[in-house]
Amino acid sequence: MEVTYKKYINTEKDNRIEFLLINYDYIDGNDYLARLFFEEYGFIVEKKIDGWWYSIIRIHLKSSAYELLWHEDTGNEIYCLNQTEEENEMLQQRLERVLFILNNRIKEKGGCAEN
Repeated sequence: MEVTYKKYINTEKDNRIEFLLINYDYIDGNDYLARLFFEEYGFIVEKKIDGWWYSIIRIHLKSSAYELLWHEDTGNEIYCLNQTEEENEMLQQRLERVLFILNNRIKEKGGCAEN
């Protein structure tokens, strides 16, 4: 199945715009996505924060800063720390490119993108 996303407004987090990943619910899946953001755009990847039911990886490039969150209830998602319209649009464009690369790698490897 192709990995896609759904744009979601989280009313419990000050109407934060989040991009929830569909067909990509992996505990360590954001490690791979962070690597793709590094390879494609040169993002700096910070050390992963592991909690009991979640993990967070912060990535940033110049003024763009994102968090990749995995939570056992919601799965994998990404959002901007700076919630401006411009930053959210840029994240959406970058995410679409990264998911294009991810989906092509999955097809090439017969269903496994992480190797």
